[in-house]
Amino acid sequence: MEFTNYTAGHLSTAEHETLAGLVARARERSRALDRPLLLGYGFDLGGVDLLSLLERLGVQNDFRFYWENPAEGFALTAGGVARDFSAGGPTRFSRLSRDIEQTMQDALCESEGREADGGMVVLGGFSFFDQLEQKDWPGFEPARLVAPAWIVRRDARGTSAMVSTEITPRCDTEKVLLRLGMLMAGLRRTALDMGRMAGNTFSQSNNFTILDRKDGKDGWLEVVARARDYIRKGSLAKIVLARALDLNCEIAPSPFVMLRRLREKFPHCYNFYFDPGAGQGFIGASPEQLARFDGMTVSTAALAGTMPRGGTPSEDEANGRALMASRKERAEHQFVLEGMVSALSPFGQVGHPHEPRLLKLNNLQHLYTPLTLRLDNRLPVLELLERLHPTPAVGGHPTEAALALIPGLESFDRGWYAGPLGWFNSGGQGEFAVSLRSGVLRGMQVRLFAGGGIMADSSPEKEFEETLLKFRPLLGALGN
Repeated sequence: MEFTNYTAGHLSTAEHETLAGLVARARERSRALDRPLLLGYGFDLGGVDLLSLLERLGVQNDFRFYWENPAEGFALTAGGVARDFSAGGPTRFSRLSRDIEQTMQDALCESEGREADGGMVVLGGFSFFDQLEQKDWPGFEPARLVAPAWIVRRDARGTSAMVSTEITPRCDTEKVLLRLGMLMAGLRRTALDMGRMAGNTFSQSNNFTILDRKDGKDGWLEVVARARDYIRKGSLAKIVLARALDLNCEIAPSPFVMLRRLREKFPHCYNFYFDPGAGQGFIGASPEQLARFDGMTVSTAALAGTMPRGGTPSEDEANGRALMASRKERAEHQFVLEGMVSALSPFGQVGHPHEPRLLKLNNLQHLYTPLTLRLDNRLPVLELLERLHPTPAVGGHPTEAALALIPGLESFDRGWYAGPLGWFNSGGQGEFAVSLRSGVLRGMQVRLFAGGGIMADSSPEKEFEETLLKFRPLLGALGN
């Protein structure tokens, strides 16, 4: 890369001329629309580890985002805010959908002289319920999506970046160029300094103390028994309950060290980190895709039914056969599958295999059925997410009956746990996961979440053991 002959602080002469013309067009467009709009400029970045890039570039107390599915070779990282979208209450999906759709239509995005692939990107997530407790989730909103100031994407085609800012009819062109130039230079300089270094994967170990909670073992066994009684009385068929594990650590955990460990151990999961810039970050390695969007095609999966991995190949195979043969696990999986088919069918043709397969992760295996929706008509991403969330895999069946009971049985506010988290762009591509196997980092305090589906024949003891297995990924990522 050539870093000489810069004007406006950090831009080459050619880039300065290109961006100056783009800013002039954006100002004119903003004047015609009579409202501010977003301007995005994309460029190639070269090979770089995106997690290390975020570690070096991300500013504490500023918005930061990370997303990676290592097995698919896809990663996104972003920082800063060009435009913020947030909402709460029962209309949160539709309100954000309307605002973001308008913003995407207005936006002017180009990439080194051509129209930018995919256009503008927003990323973020939603709480499980349509409200949350700020005392437990400071800085988080029931729904928050961000058009970032900078974003870097890595896929099979290579690594590309985009910097964005807001444009008004009377904005100062040179100040806009300086702002964009500084962002571009920061990304380029950091990438050049790093080369292909992946960072120190195991630079931090941590000891911690587990704090007493009402949903410790005895409390959890009682909660599961109560839920099972509701089901046996005919109130509902399934309810998904979760519990929390509160830790005090000797040192504040590094989310970057944790993410390196998670992506190494769980390459087939969605490794994520969302930091709203308020001193508390949300981290996880979720096995569960909520939806992938690609134009008129939507992919998703029913994931429910769990068994531990075996200690030997023969034991692992036996556990898999037992999972496939379990009436309880198969019934739980079928509730999820039928619920997702019902949510998707009004929008087009839904296809899926007749039998589930096994999804084998590092320490657990699940029943898994992929689904594909061919849309009859174009549909806003957030409208479809609203129809899918929450699936019976994280809520229960019937959904409304289960959701009404969950707050009275759980002893904490779920916040963003088990909510949708991901990204999408104005070109119709995107992906959201269900934010499972997750936790909150707040200084030296950590809260982890784990849950499971309760059925009429559930064993409270086995349900407790399952939560211990689901805590393991993040406990391991802490270095203990």
